[in-house]
Amino acid sequence: MSYRTAALCALLSLAACSPKNDQPPAPKLFEEPRNALDKAKATDAEQQKQAEEQRKAMEQQTQ
Repeated sequence: MSYRTAALCALLSLAACSPKNDQPPAPKLFEEPRNALDKAKATDAEQQKQAEEQRKAMEQQTQ
């Protein structure tokens, strides 16, 4: 029984220490919603910039 236990422990320790190169890369979670959010932020910044330019142009016309 002790030989079996020793062999099992050796096998488990070798299996635990072996590198796992055959695993596929982890999936990129929520990549699509993140891209949409980044695009929305960029669009919002552009809209704010245009609104500021319009406000400055209106102020210059009223002076």
